[in-house]
Amino acid sequence: MIDLNRVTELAEELVYDETGLNWQKGTAVTGNQIEKLKTQGCRSDNWSLVMFTPESDLSLVGNCCFQGEVHIHLPKGALSDTAFENCRIEGPLTVRFNRKITAMTLFPGSKVEYCGSIHWDSTPGAMDAFMNAGVETGERRVPVVPHFDHNDVAFLGSEAGRETVEECILLRNDIRDRLKGVIGRDTVVSNCSCIRNSVILGKVQISNAGAIRGSILMAGASVRDGALVRNSVIQWNASADSYAIIENSIVGECAVVEKHGKLTDSFLGADSVLGEGEVTACVVGPLTGIHHQSLLIAAMWPGGRGNIGYGANIGSNHTSRLPDQEIKPGTGQFFGLSTSVKFPADFSRSPFTIIATGLTTLPQRVDFPFSLITLPHKRPQDVPDGWCRLIPGWMLYENLYSVLRNAWKYRNRLKAVHTSVDTSVFSEEVLELVGDAKERLEQHSCDSIPGTGKNFVTEEDRLAGIEAYRKCLRSMGLWNKYLTDSLNSSETGEMLDLLRYAKSATISSRMKDYKRGERIIDDYLAVRKSPEEDEFIQILEAFYTKTREGLKSKGSSGESDR
Repeated sequence: MIDLNRVTELAEELVYDETGLNWQKGTAVTGNQIEKLKTQGCRSDNWSLVMFTPESDLSLVGNCCFQGEVHIHLPKGALSDTAFENCRIEGPLTVRFNRKITAMTLFPGSKVEYCGSIHWDSTPGAMDAFMNAGVETGERRVPVVPHFDHNDVAFLGSEAGRETVEECILLRNDIRDRLKGVIGRDTVVSNCSCIRNSVILGKVQISNAGAIRGSILMAGASVRDGALVRNSVIQWNASADSYAIIENSIVGECAVVEKHGKLTDSFLGADSVLGEGEVTACVVGPLTGIHHQSLLIAAMWPGGRGNIGYGANIGSNHTSRLPDQEIKPGTGQFFGLSTSVKFPADFSRSPFTIIATGLTTLPQRVDFPFSLITLPHKRPQDVPDGWCRLIPGWMLYENLYSVLRNAWKYRNRLKAVHTSVDTSVFSEEVLELVGDAKERLEQHSCDSIPGTGKNFVTEEDRLAGIEAYRKCLRSMGLWNKYLTDSLNSSETGEMLDLLRYAKSATISSRMKDYKRGERIIDDYLAVRKSPEEDEFIQILEAFYTKTREGLKSKGSSGESDR
């Protein structure tokens, strides 16, 4: 569902009411004031429309051109070398060396310098734009509404949310009709050639941007170093940097688009990073890393928290007939270097699964959490060409360091405060998927397991998956009982055993890197911290010790720590 009341309330920050600001009213300049302004290099076609408040210091104004109705309150600061047309200027502020500012309200504390045209003649194009939320050809089209989050956009792109889309468009129209061109309090704008029909709220930083057209920059946002923003929303404390291109999109709270990254017709979730890669027609959830040249297209990925490696091509949405295919990645999914994922594909029931480096996967649906999809060392005789090896639950027994570190990393990297973000790994939803996967592995032979897609499972991997899923479910069940202080003595001992297993498996998975690196690189260990100095290993050790002592104090004090 989507809470339109929440969206409506938040939208009020975009709309300002002059009558509620207690701004000083100006009066037309007198003859003496006009002469003073002229001697300071100022000019106007109609001085009777130029209004200054009594508190204004006219000596702070020089080499300005006034056209139309201009209201100025300038007790401190400076106005110089700029043309103003139909503007309201509320100081103290500094505006100098700009070509022309038209139909804008400038708030106190703002600084606008060395810019070209800052112009308002219609509402932002963002308020008429649409994102193609998961299908490039528009079947999941969702309106750009400034305060939407990843869950809102994903819901509207789903079958259940489609009937709400028109209501959201009406809501957006109401907001749009009340917007005015503003440069908010304590905002700094410098060296931007063009800002047109954009709403710029407080404490925004714009420096050496390419252009900002038809967009909304919310409090704390920044656009820098050649970035281009068209018909888009940059949410709270999000940024566009280093020649990024953003069009018809929403950059979520505290997210970053940088290093020539391209975001088109998409939503990029809170605290995510898109650098160098291309994201088109996607809903990308929070805390997702896309740091290298790669392609993500037509993806409905509201869970986010994943990673896309260099050269990954998650974009075979074109069948040569139409570009109307799509993918649903799982929460926390990792796409390795140079992977090629053919559409349609659904991994939404395979959270925290890795697709290994260099793999090409066929169109499919896979329903196994915490798994690895990889090339087979040896292909069984009856397995079709092109199928890969699926190792259910592999992350839980061979790569537990990654799983647990991710849980810690999500909590530490989350900066968003306006956006609700779930950072848990072992949520109720994920554990339900784990339980379902375990049952299917138990109830079927390895050549007939539902949900394996275009992959095969060996008998050895089936049995290992059952055990990994069993330990996961049991561990989380006991942990919940521990939190509610309802463990009995036998369960306490069992939990101690599972804790020791988790600690050992986590350290063992990390040690693989050290052992392999030492064999290959002569000074590998010399330039890296030892395993004992690994920050997360230290956190794990402290957690294990604290929990072990807590368990022992509740009735297992006689048990030795092996």
